[in-house]
Amino acid sequence: MIMNSVQDIHCQHFVQRKNRFCRMTVKPHESYCGEHKPTTFSATNVVENDVNASTDRIQCPLDNTHTCYKSRLSQHLKKCNAGKEPSLPYIKKDYNRVEVKNVMKRSLMQYSHSDIVEVIKKVNQVYNKHISGSITSVDTTHDILKDEIECPQYGKTTLKHLLQTSSLIGILDLYNLLQPETCYVEFGAGKGKLSFWLAKSISNLSNSSVLLIEKASLRHKLDNKLEKGKDLVYRIRADIADVVLENIDMVTKRKQVVGVTKHLCGEATDLAIKCLIAAKKEKPVLGALLSFCCHHQCQWESYVGKNFFKNVGLSHGDFEIMCGLVSWAVCGTGKSRGNQSKENLNSSEGALNISLSEMKNIGFKCKHIIDWGRKCYLDELSFYSVLHYYVNPNVTLENVCIVAINEELKK
Repeated sequence: MIMNSVQDIHCQHFVQRKNRFCRMTVKPHESYCGEHKPTTFSATNVVENDVNASTDRIQCPLDNTHTCYKSRLSQHLKKCNAGKEPSLPYIKKDYNRVEVKNVMKRSLMQYSHSDIVEVIKKVNQVYNKHISGSITSVDTTHDILKDEIECPQYGKTTLKHLLQTSSLIGILDLYNLLQPETCYVEFGAGKGKLSFWLAKSISNLSNSSVLLIEKASLRHKLDNKLEKGKDLVYRIRADIADVVLENIDMVTKRKQVVGVTKHLCGEATDLAIKCLIAAKKEKPVLGALLSFCCHHQCQWESYVGKNFFKNVGLSHGDFEIMCGLVSWAVCGTGKSRGNQSKENLNSSEGALNISLSEMKNIGFKCKHIIDWGRKCYLDELSFYSVLHYYVNPNVTLENVCIVAINEELKK
């Protein structure tokens, strides 16, 4: 009886990703919390004095990722963060985008088998001719994380992130990118775990600092635990696409800039590269260390490696198919965990007569080709760049990074 009464006051929405029900409490006689209450109304043509308006929830017209009460729409629009346009000197809408198009990506299932087979053939040819054997492993760590990594209290997940962070900072040191008078910009900083340790590693360098760029508002940010008042760390909340890096005070006060990322998703990596290149006109960019993730989220309009694709005979359409194939590298079939347990390869991928190991291999090749295009773009702009495996794949399958050094600054 007690268990039933407890269950009755909680939201009945089942969170598929977490394999449990939502734990938010609900109002009397309600089955769902405010966020999960089914919405049957859009925000268009809303009349706020409707009979049911006091309890109906609608999608916010400014940001459809959250809802609000229909009866309180006017009040919500006045305070919704999505509607607040920042008037800041370093924010300019789509500053780092060349093309702005709202194109819906097609799933791999929407392409014919013959199209997919043709792209796989091209992928193998391009990879074997231009990339095979060129991505080297680098085994390096940084002493700043030595004690932390050896701490017996941490679980596997925490240890994996510490190993990646140690390796990335070690690579910065290896390539002489830890220098005084430098602003280190972490794009897509999240909770600031990489920046936290990077700030500690440069704390003894004269007038060096860390700038975190993140569009989400997050709790438990690690950079808050760093000592205040030293002008060492600064966080801005912004979309990378809108950032004018050269207009940020922390950047202008330093001699040079180094860009860093840890598992930056999809097109955000291309936007980060463009952000650095745009800043290069006003402020020397010493180099960059970018680690990749989520290639299926790449967008052709933002992708910086178009010239490489053109030179090796790959098209926009090939790119779109490759963005579907990359999922084979990390999850085999490209399906969700739930669907993988229910379906086999007899439908789409199975009809291609490709083994699971071959699929993974093709997925990784697609990832590396996309990354190689980014390398070629940087090479064209007077950077010396190289791709590395920075940790063992047992730590993470997303284990490739690019190191770029500005050759012009060596002259």
